[in-house]
Amino acid sequence: MVVKRNFFEIEYDESLTYIPEVIDYLESKMKDIMDFFELKSITPRKIIIYNDLESYKKQFERFGQYRDYVCADTNDGNINLLSLEAAHQTKTHANMSLEELKAAIAHEFVHICQQEAQVKPEKVEVVWFWEALATNLGNPNMFRRIEIEESNDEIANFSSLKNNYLIAFTIGNYLLKNYSHDQILEYVRFPKGLINDASDILNKAKEWSIKVIKAKM
Repeated sequence: MVVKRNFFEIEYDESLTYIPEVIDYLESKMKDIMDFFELKSITPRKIIIYNDLESYKKQFERFGQYRDYVCADTNDGNINLLSLEAAHQTKTHANMSLEELKAAIAHEFVHICQQEAQVKPEKVEVVWFWEALATNLGNPNMFRRIEIEESNDEIANFSSLKNNYLIAFTIGNYLLKNYSHDQILEYVRFPKGLINDASDILNKAKEWSIKVIKAKM
């Protein structure tokens, strides 16, 4: 089934009766996310809901190694998302709920908006920054702040980190509470500045995370 909505064309198996609810949820979140990135509109994209895990893996592996925790991506500039049935075939998402699926699509929409807002892409993508914004703006209820112990080099190798999304969420929390909106948007639009400041940001985020966690004890 193909359904056209504002800014999107959605493809999904008509047997997935809950998908319209997922799309309605995304549309309820779109304005706030677009406003953060100061976007009035975005280039029309596709949302493809995969009801077969192997088909999803095949499209994902055009861009890199598939990992079990992945249930959605924007690697090709569109939102590719596992259905609940396909997600339940993975170890990480074996018990994924409809609410978690809704959260995942909002998370991916943040990535779409960041792609759209970026003026000058860099060859080196700062993955922790992308996930820092997506976890905080898209699905913050899925994460918690933790004390960051990893080195900057380890964080730069984001996919290999055990608690990568919790680390990204914590860094994003630090950024949103301590940097101006204009500065964060400057990093989004011109990643070269972010690359130059990355070491300082990460060092300060680590110090902040320790203070925040200790304050709770």
